[in-house]
Amino acid sequence: MPAHSSCNNEFGSNYESRILNLLDDLDSLYEAIKSEEAGLPMMYGPDESETAMITTWMSKIYYGLFYYDLISTKDDGWRESCSFVVRGKNFEYVRASYKHGYGFQLPSSLYVFKTNNANADLVTLVEPSIILLKIGSLTLILCICDGYLTKNYLNGEALDRLRGCVRQEDERDAEFPSHKIALGEIVALRSCIPKTPKFISSNNQIINMSLSTMASNPNDYYKINKQDLTSARVEILREFNIYLG
Repeated sequence: MPAHSSCNNEFGSNYESRILNLLDDLDSLYEAIKSEEAGLPMMYGPDESETAMITTWMSKIYYGLFYYDLISTKDDGWRESCSFVVRGKNFEYVRASYKHGYGFQLPSSLYVFKTNNANADLVTLVEPSIILLKIGSLTLILCICDGYLTKNYLNGEALDRLRGCVRQEDERDAEFPSHKIALGEIVALRSCIPKTPKFISSNNQIINMSLSTMASNPNDYYKINKQDLTSARVEILREFNIYLG
């Protein structure tokens, strides 16, 4: 896809090489991302953690695919959808990260899962902005620009249960796309979160205001409607042609 030559050949090339090195050891990458899941920093800037690097890389893939379609599609409706994606501020952050030589993007929830099924897969969603990338046994799911809102709801024991559900379906049928159960749950949750991401940003630092609140009872005020979540989950899994008993 089109790319600025100096960005792509200099920092971009080195950055991609580092990503490829991480992908050479999927087990280590899985454990590294899991170990960093608890982090919900308010002050956010460029860093070289596995989570930050994979997040920037997946953001580049996401926006690159939509940018390519924007300049190549002849479908007016799809061009409008692609334009909606690349007009976002995070697209500028991802471009700047390659121009200035560091990994940087708006805070985004990253999830990792493992399966026995080693088939590759790629899924991108416009709204909410989410990308799934499955490489061998490793599945990476990124909720782009959500200000860690998804991670704030789906963590700890709840995340362990979701991984257990994926693992159970994977063991029951090795050909079943169990990774899409995780995607369906995450997309449903993201679409039902009654809060909007908010950021204060400069060239190289972001204050994530998404988790701040003036509500006196935030646990109740921002509680997920379980009925809405169940309906969203069923609808999304149906779109993926997945039916669970």
